[in-house]
Amino acid sequence: MESLVDGYLRHIMDEVRDDRSGNVADYIPELAVVDPEGYGLSLCVHDGYTYSHGDSSATFTIQSVSKPLTYAMALRKHGVTAVDAKIGVEPSGEAFNEISVDDRRRPKNPMINAGAIFAASMLLPASRDVGRVDVEAAFAEILDFYSGCAGRQLTMDEEVYTSESATGSRNRAIAYMLDSFGALETDPDAAIDLYYRQCSIRVTTEDLAGIGATIANGGLNPRTGRMVFSSEIAQRLLSVMTTCGMYDGAGDWVTSVGLPAKSGVGGGILAVLPGQLGIGVYSPRLDEHGNSVRGVETCRHLSKDLGLHMFNVTRESRVTIRSVYDLADTPVSAEWSERERSYLRTCRDKIRVYELQGDLTFAGAESVQRRLEADIDRYTVVIVEISRIGVIDAVARTMVLSIKRLLDDSGRRAALVDPDGVVRASVIRHRADGTAPDLDAPADLKGFDPALPHVHATMEDAVIDAETFMLKHYYDQ
Repeated sequence: MESLVDGYLRHIMDEVRDDRSGNVADYIPELAVVDPEGYGLSLCVHDGYTYSHGDSSATFTIQSVSKPLTYAMALRKHGVTAVDAKIGVEPSGEAFNEISVDDRRRPKNPMINAGAIFAASMLLPASRDVGRVDVEAAFAEILDFYSGCAGRQLTMDEEVYTSESATGSRNRAIAYMLDSFGALETDPDAAIDLYYRQCSIRVTTEDLAGIGATIANGGLNPRTGRMVFSSEIAQRLLSVMTTCGMYDGAGDWVTSVGLPAKSGVGGGILAVLPGQLGIGVYSPRLDEHGNSVRGVETCRHLSKDLGLHMFNVTRESRVTIRSVYDLADTPVSAEWSERERSYLRTCRDKIRVYELQGDLTFAGAESVQRRLEADIDRYTVVIVEISRIGVIDAVARTMVLSIKRLLDDSGRRAALVDPDGVVRASVIRHRADGTAPDLDAPADLKGFDPALPHVHATMEDAVIDAETFMLKHYYDQ
């Protein structure tokens, strides 16, 4: 059965797929010949589990999505103070390839080409006598760092690299402008060559989502367990991506999507929900800002439909499973006959309780739902206890209630202990606002059902519900 998360992602892609506006990047010959219909989406959650749809395994060149990663390398190598003295962090409000510096003749930020070229230059020897061997050594470090962030070994696209090198007059002009100011400490041709190489690294949406999850986790790759960079660098990346990552469309992006992000003219977008997940989208048709048309719209839907806008969250939002146990050591309810009680004692281990705590939003609900699906052969009845849940949003509520449908379809039963009525309150609050459509949910969950069957105020009531279900199985045999 398709999970509810997969259903949401599939629905979002279906909503966006027919948008064929925009054009592929034609100023780089190799990018002009890509299939404009390519469309992939991946979402990597905090523990490394990845959902992928569409052309998620198709490779494309990373282009400007590389900029925060090389910036991270410069920060790691030289430290924040030294890098800040050379590259600003203010939004430029200009196009990505603008020949732009501030009043101190620094590139305005590391997300535009001037700043990215300068960041690349800081990985080379501080000497005018830089040879091909030095560039190749620096690129090997870049490739290793990017691969560590993605969680697999990445490679460079030689054809795109050659194509960019042959047509990159504007970027050369930017490098020589920086050199004319006396800013560069290395050979400008070497700096631009290294920059072209980093832009030509091939990735998939799964790679971008993994990189995003690594940033979200404070530099720890959730797939490999490798600490690629420090949490301080992750904080700096998130800040600059929020204010500068989408170029002159950054303000609209932060307002409507609300995720730190970086786009590339290859059609990729990397987005991050700090502490929770990373997103990778690919579709090569670009808007006037140089951002993927479908990619931007996909991220808008993800933010709105799944409640991912970073300013939705005012407290720690990752719900935790406080404890898991069965009822083997608890007495059977006294209301049953001795024969029924004898049977119920034999199957107490098939009634399993999951106690949750924290605030329940999409990321937490996804983690809980996946755990329940993984454990499904261990129980006949599951009781989810949420008395320690403070907030539950519309998407999380739908996902919690969808567990009932999943178990009904497999001949099992799900009950919910909700003494403070947070699920009922969420149903009332969101039943008509369209914030999170209950995709494919049964009819009784689409409107407000005051009864909310199998939602109980006490654990005792939930246990009796579970025992009733077990006895029904007994008498049906």
